[in-house]
Amino acid sequence: MNQPNRNLRINGVGKATGGSYDNVFIDGMGTINGDVTCGDMSCNGTIKVHGQIKAQSLTINGTGSLNGALECDTLRADGMLSVTGEIRLDSLTMNGIAKTDASLNGETVEINGSLKTKGDLQCESLDVRGNLQVGGLLNAGTIFIELFGGCRAREIGGERIIVRRRTEGKSLLQLFSIVPATKLTVDVVEGDDIELENTKAKIVRGSRVRIGPGCEIDRVEYTETYDADLKSDISYAVKM
Repeated sequence: MNQPNRNLRINGVGKATGGSYDNVFIDGMGTINGDVTCGDMSCNGTIKVHGQIKAQSLTINGTGSLNGALECDTLRADGMLSVTGEIRLDSLTMNGIAKTDASLNGETVEINGSLKTKGDLQCESLDVRGNLQVGGLLNAGTIFIELFGGCRAREIGGERIIVRRRTEGKSLLQLFSIVPATKLTVDVVEGDDIELENTKAKIVRGSRVRIGPGCEIDRVEYTETYDADLKSDISYAVKM
């Protein structure tokens, strides 16, 4: 005999225990104590989970706070998301502010606002329009960063890396925080095709390297082509 569907629904203000559910719906302010495994999880308002989440899809419109790890196929958040554990997913779309005290691993990551990880950030495709803070290594196949405010990573590696300064329009960061100086600070940038603006780095290493305006680079190593804007400060460039 088939088991009946088991959904969790909180309307208004409520609490629930963790467990295995078909789907989870929060409309208001919900707190879940314990690990949660489900198909779709949707929150319109505020959700707090004291445990880890494993879901097929997670949608947050408001504020999400997770005291544990997060694993899902797709995640879309409009607002603020805080996770203490590691994040593993296929697709992330974030409009607002997201942070994790660990690492983030995924396939496609799109950020319009701010993303902060204390650990590494690894994915196939990264598109950031705003602020990025990576405590460890940033590694992706393709990386596009449109700077709005200060960005930082220890090392950046990828096949194609583009960093540009935002020249017009407003970022969602203006809704949440004071915007720091618009610059990417990194120790090492390494890739095949590299285009940088407003970047401060110790070493830039690639096949085809283009340094745009506003950069401070100690050393550039390239194997094929190299071009530097006169408005950048390059201490040393060498063809390997």
